[in-house]
Amino acid sequence: SQLVNELWGPDDVVRQEACDAIGKISRNGAIDEAIPDLIKALENENSNVRECAYEALGYMGEKAATKEVLAIVINALQEESARVRQY
Repeated sequence: SQLVNELWGPDDVVRQEACDAIGKISRNGAIDEAIPDLIKALENENSNVRECAYEALGYMGEKAATKEVLAIVINALQEESARVRQY
């Protein structure tokens, strides 16, 4: 989808907004195709993008709660950004 593609654009703000939009849309049902890309976005150099990716996965709830995601979330407790750690 276009939103998923925007996760990899050159603009940090656009990547942030794409994560946020995916999260909001997923409140009504997960966008399963976005989960692998959101997982990759958790490694983005921009902490705002990482924060939005965590938030989007959180909105997806159980559908995104794979072993891989849970392991990443546990590792995020070591994240340098306090805002990212809170998600």
